[in-house]
Amino acid sequence: MRSADSLESAPVSVVIPAHNEAQAIVRVVQEAKSALTTSQRGPDAVEILVVDDGSTDDTAKLAESAGARVLRHEENLGYGAALKAGIRAASHEIILTTDADGTYPASAMPELIKLLERCDMSVGARTGKDVHIPLARRPAKWLLTKVAVYLAQRPIPDLNSGLRAFRRADVLPFLRLCPNGFSFSTTITLAFLCNDLRVTYLPIDYHPRTGKSKIRPIRDTKNLLVTIVRSIIFFNPMRVFVPLALVMFAVAAFVAIFVRDSHGNILDGTISILVLGGIQMIMLGFLADALARWR
Repeated sequence: MRSADSLESAPVSVVIPAHNEAQAIVRVVQEAKSALTTSQRGPDAVEILVVDDGSTDDTAKLAESAGARVLRHEENLGYGAALKAGIRAASHEIILTTDADGTYPASAMPELIKLLERCDMSVGARTGKDVHIPLARRPAKWLLTKVAVYLAQRPIPDLNSGLRAFRRADVLPFLRLCPNGFSFSTTITLAFLCNDLRVTYLPIDYHPRTGKSKIRPIRDTKNLLVTIVRSIIFFNPMRVFVPLALVMFAVAAFVAIFVRDSHGNILDGTISILVLGGIQMIMLGFLADALARWR
């Protein structure tokens, strides 16, 4: 549990990954600066750090003109890579992340920082009254969230929200585990939950994006599912290996009771393979769990 010391005057770095977001970047920078600048936290204590991830438009130039500090990648390395670069380069301990497309409300930023007084990460959950998530993405988002909730054994109102606040020191140990793509947000959420760090959610609205989406639904959904399973194997492997072992034992029992060869004999070889496979799964789970705890 964090101390209840007020963070209302704490310096803040806002990290914004951006790839060809010239249409919205000025408004996003200005709104973030305005939302976080108060009588207790002056404008000099609010760092807006835009990571230009290989843009081919005027994103970097416009971000600088709006008052942001800009880091540039010569080529497009990915959403996660931009966030990692920004977090490492941030000047302040309290960090907020948001997207450059205008979808997240800057008005929620002060409350997310305040929530850090009693948690380790605060996340803007897209469960407000005005949420514009494309219908084509909702089934995959629902399924992936259900998988993540089962594996992490924690409620997760929003698995991969891009609007969140945390302390730099808490996130740095996990950056090497985070992928360079859109799965960054999912990985860092699971890393916190599986390591008993407290994550609190704040319901927010989610606006229609400005400009063209960079998400490719099929590829990114597949990558996200792989990321969820890989993260849980890394942090809580028994949630993966024990169910797999139980499935193999159940299939072995089914074969023993209901399946016979052409002569009416039980398929002993098949049963042995399934039982041994189940035992191996459990042993792998114990080994992975020991490694996870040793880390």
